[in-house]
Amino acid sequence: MRRTRHPAFRRTPRVRHAGQRVFFGLAVIGIGLLALLDNLRLFDMPLLRTFWPLAIVLWGVARLIWPQHRGSGVFGALLVGVGVLLTAQNLGLMHVNWRDWWPVVIILVGLSIVTRGLVPRPGGDLEPGDVTLEHGDSVDIQASFSAVSQRNDSPSFKGGRITSTFGGVELDLTQAKLAGPEARLDISAHFSGIDLRVPRDWQVVLEVASTFGGVDDKTVPPMTPGPRLLLCGEVMFGGVEIKH
Repeated sequence: MRRTRHPAFRRTPRVRHAGQRVFFGLAVIGIGLLALLDNLRLFDMPLLRTFWPLAIVLWGVARLIWPQHRGSGVFGALLVGVGVLLTAQNLGLMHVNWRDWWPVVIILVGLSIVTRGLVPRPGGDLEPGDVTLEHGDSVDIQASFSAVSQRNDSPSFKGGRITSTFGGVELDLTQAKLAGPEARLDISAHFSGIDLRVPRDWQVVLEVASTFGGVDDKTVPPMTPGPRLLLCGEVMFGGVEIKH
């Protein structure tokens, strides 16, 4: 796949990525240190089994410090809350009956999705300085604990796949054309948000399974039959939005 960057879409340095690596690197070191202390039996309690939820807290703090999309604040607060409750329960400070309270997680995830849809991002949905311009006839986007913004203007687009786990993806296909009458785009989104833009003459066909998530097709079907984009895959605790 040939990749170029138009001057208007030149990637700007992302200092926050270096900070994220350092942050998560320190978290991994902390987990290893707890495991080592357990093996040396220097403490009466099992440290790793007791304090492992603090990794969830750190993850939430990272999402608050380095928001990847408009719903990151709610999701980060959710992670912090869950981690604190699990740690308190492991220490015997409180008892949480998760069978009663698990719907709260769904409510907060939904709130995160709603926040992302209602709160505008400064400068619009896509940030030009962070968009990668692609010309290949297919896409293969993987976003894990990260955000990806991509624009594809291929004159013979054939589809591809988007895989996102705890991340965010924005794909702009408004300047692309299909290679044939139909193209297939496979989507796998777990605890993630995907924004997809398509040309007005494309017909979007949804075959996406949703579990505690949502797929919002805001496109207007063309008056006459035209190229079809078939979206397949699954969404779990996340959201997909398709628009022109």
